[in-house]
Amino acid sequence: MEDISTDTRYSLSLTTPVTRDADAVFPGENWFLYWKTSSSLWKTKLEEFSKSDKVLVPVNWSFHSDTGDSYDFAESKPETDLKKLFDIACEIGKELIFLMPLTPVPFLANGGVPHLLARSIALNKEGMAYGIIDNEENINKLYSFYDPRVFQAYSKFCHRFGQYISKSGISSDVYGYICGNLENDEFVSYLDDSSKVFEQAFSRFLKARALKESNEFAGINSIEEEVIVKREFTETITSLYLESLSEGVGANWEGVLKFAFLGGSLEDLLSRMSANDLNSKYSNDISKCLSKGVIPSSILLPFRKKKGVLGRQLSEVVEATYLNQKISEDDIYESEGVQFRTLNIFNLVRFEEGSKIWSGLGLVESLNDEFYSCFSYLEKDSFHWKEGRNVLDQFFFVQGGELIESDFRTILKIFMNGGKVILDNSDLDAQLVRRLESFFLENNLEVEKVNFLTDVTYAQLGEGKLIVFNGEKLLSRGRGEKVNFWKKLIGTFEVQHISVEVSESVEVFWRTRSSSINELNYEEVRRLSIYNPTSYKKKVKFKFAKNFALLKIIDEYNCDLSTQPHEIQGELLPDGSFSIDFGVFS
Repeated sequence: MEDISTDTRYSLSLTTPVTRDADAVFPGENWFLYWKTSSSLWKTKLEEFSKSDKVLVPVNWSFHSDTGDSYDFAESKPETDLKKLFDIACEIGKELIFLMPLTPVPFLANGGVPHLLARSIALNKEGMAYGIIDNEENINKLYSFYDPRVFQAYSKFCHRFGQYISKSGISSDVYGYICGNLENDEFVSYLDDSSKVFEQAFSRFLKARALKESNEFAGINSIEEEVIVKREFTETITSLYLESLSEGVGANWEGVLKFAFLGGSLEDLLSRMSANDLNSKYSNDISKCLSKGVIPSSILLPFRKKKGVLGRQLSEVVEATYLNQKISEDDIYESEGVQFRTLNIFNLVRFEEGSKIWSGLGLVESLNDEFYSCFSYLEKDSFHWKEGRNVLDQFFFVQGGELIESDFRTILKIFMNGGKVILDNSDLDAQLVRRLESFFLENNLEVEKVNFLTDVTYAQLGEGKLIVFNGEKLLSRGRGEKVNFWKKLIGTFEVQHISVEVSESVEVFWRTRSSSINELNYEEVRRLSIYNPTSYKKKVKFKFAKNFALLKIIDEYNCDLSTQPHEIQGELLPDGSFSIDFGVFS
């Protein structure tokens, strides 16, 4: 715990407080670390360095409760006065969004756990202590959230925090946030633990389950089963923390956000310690995060890493687009028109190991070739029908093996409302197979069946299309055959898009927005942004597609572009980037 007894930031003297660098207080994507500067400087910092109207404020549990059983909200340290921070934000037109941890936090000492409760170090799956370098090059160890004392203290703090914001009239939204990183292209939460305290808690979970289910639970008989049960246990613990937080903050509760911290993995730790971490790796991680539905955060990275193209990428794609998209309503209007959102055409529904299955079937590689950054994984919990949802230009790829009745109804709703569903019927429940056949007959749908590398069934209802294929047969094919299968299948839909040819390690992002009042000739405006985070020249080329009109080229940095009647080509110098707006019409 930081010793504040001699720190002038916390003194009540009339001398000028000691300031901190902007990147310590605003380490990235409009996160505001209020405890890193004097409360007398909050207004100045928010006015000078806050780029957005929305300011993310992570609540530092250990700063407000250093022992875990006493609380400070403006009683002792002035920097714990969140009411003052809220009032300042209102005065200068900023909206605070409070973030409360549901996992250990990588940018805080002890992972944010009060120091008297930090007794059991969390271990990763390799059995090593989590060691994470923050943007000030401190190494933070994480402590386990499976310690019952940590959970009990957390629950009490949530209750006290909720009382404080309610009595103080703080109306800001409160989100729970899950911290993690990317490992082998998958999001891994820092709640994942293999420490002794985790194993002890898991053992208690098994005993309680055995008592509850009596004869139905026969214990764990395989490694695969152990993985599944441990996942259930982790989800149970997450739900307990989530319940404590949502009940504690009451009406301020808004939901859960996932953040993947760039530079926060074991691989990153080793690279950063040897000064061998590359911006191209972080740049690519941003793309992977967006495809997983996870918000990338750069607040572990020092400011010097974000001065050039990586900083522009974070500002334009993450802060100005994806972050707002995650914390705002669907329709947000700005002075210049409708806000850009990430362009997502293809939804890959994930059931447990779904992302690995889609990769194994060649779909991910095919989409990366033709529609890079235009697809994302959709978690099973989010796969449900919403009335009024526009799915006309959306594709949903669904695994049949774990489908239940409600999922099946969602598929039919999407299909009947003009969406495109591609269903892998491998291991599809026999009853659902019969339901699908009955649906075709009852609606008098013409069904076409072909054999192209695997069995494929095609049905159409208005704008809606439903394709059923056998993934098990496709899985046995060669890599090239599988990729070609998807290119031909998706090609039959005539998706409106521009395919971009770029050199390796160049990142491509597509965004979209509705047309403004001055763009009524177009149905939407798409923005293509291309970034070169490497230290080499890179080539770029793309041809204009049908129904796309070039509007403008903007934000050109270190690039040499040549515009032809039907294509653009050129070079991106190191640290180069540019964006192009296209109007899309029918």
